Amino acid sequence: MTESPATTAPVSRHTRPAAAIALTLAFVAFLVWGPIPVPVTIDGRASWVLRGTTAAALFRQGRLAGVPGDLVSMQGRVLVAFGGGPPVIRVNGRESRIGVGLGAGSQIVSSAGPDVVEDALTRVIATPPPRRVRGTGPVESVEESGTPGTAEVVVGAVSGDELSRRVISEGAPATVRREPAWAGAKEVALTFDDGPWPVSTDAILSQLRAAGIRATFFMVGYSVNRRPELARRVRWAGMEIGNHTQSHKLLRRATPAVINSQIRRGRNTILRVTGARTVWYRPAGGSRSAAVYREAKKLHQRVVMWTVDPKDWSRPGSLVIARRVLDHVQPGSVILMHDGGGDRSQTVEALKLVIHGLKARGYAMVTLSRLRHLPEAPLPPRPFRLPESMLAL
Repeated sequence: MTESPATTAPVSRHTRPAAAIALTLAFVAFLVWGPIPVPVTIDGRASWVLRGTTAAALFRQGRLAGVPGDLVSMQGRVLVAFGGGPPVIRVNGRESRIGVGLGAGSQIVSSAGPDVVEDALTRVIATPPPRRVRGTGPVESVEESGTPGTAEVVVGAVSGDELSRRVISEGAPATVRREPAWAGAKEVALTFDDGPWPVSTDAILSQLRAAGIRATFFMVGYSVNRRPELARRVRWAGMEIGNHTQSHKLLRRATPAVINSQIRRGRNTILRVTGARTVWYRPAGGSRSAAVYREAKKLHQRVVMWTVDPKDWSRPGSLVIARRVLDHVQPGSVILMHDGGGDRSQTVEALKLVIHGLKARGYAMVTLSRLRHLPEAPLPPRPFRLPESMLAL
């Protein structure tokens, strides 16, 4: 059987002209609206971009000079660089949205965006009671705790900067009693803060032992944990150990819970590592408040400051440190120096001069407890380890 040939549909005479017209229109549309390079001016520089490119795309490509503004505090301090309003874009002299497409001949000018000022928040807060001081001397305690007041404050929502304060109610004052450390003898107390510290603590300890002097070392719990053997050497040398908080945190503005934690943890760390039950507590940086006195009293720690401060931490030179001590010393002085917290080589050198000068003037150098005629804790056995169960005080 013979197959018949396939038939082909006839092509209309109108099909080919229609297709040509469609192709022509598409080509024209491509020329008019398609992504072909077009000349523009960007921030005064002649350039080329694809037709329809947006200012946002130019910004992402780093081709615009304008940058976002900053987020600033109510007082004008920059809080977040480029955290403010978007850059200002002008196309052909008119401010434009950054998402609008650009055409041939567009003149694009960018400038920095506006700064955005943080919001202000109004709060009512408790204010610490005013402090009233009675007496003089380095040993401090609270006679009356006082009561806090209240105030309305306006603060920056991001910075926390206080902008204004209005007192709502005054608190009752807290009364702090200051007592001298001297009980009549020509004695002074050498005290050293911020240790134990590599090199300098051992160097100071060697001088004190060679001179037959006992002193008081206010140790930071964190440093005691890092250098337990050094802390124990200080204790075994017969020195008194005081509490200088767990991490040298300044506590004047801290909450009672934070204050309690810092003093308690510092005390317990020293006890666990050295066996010394601290009697004295010296606030880190001298930073204290009524709450500091209250929490220290709860933890059976007596607050003690100083009467002679040569500012050895500023490293003014060993001769200057020694002269500042010897020029201001008197019976009952509590002398502040540092064995830790940084390079204490000047303090080590100055101590030789201080010891020589004090002895020449007839002074005995003793611990704080001896200066106050308080009983001193006996030395622990060597080696010493205190069980954790004995720290629940």
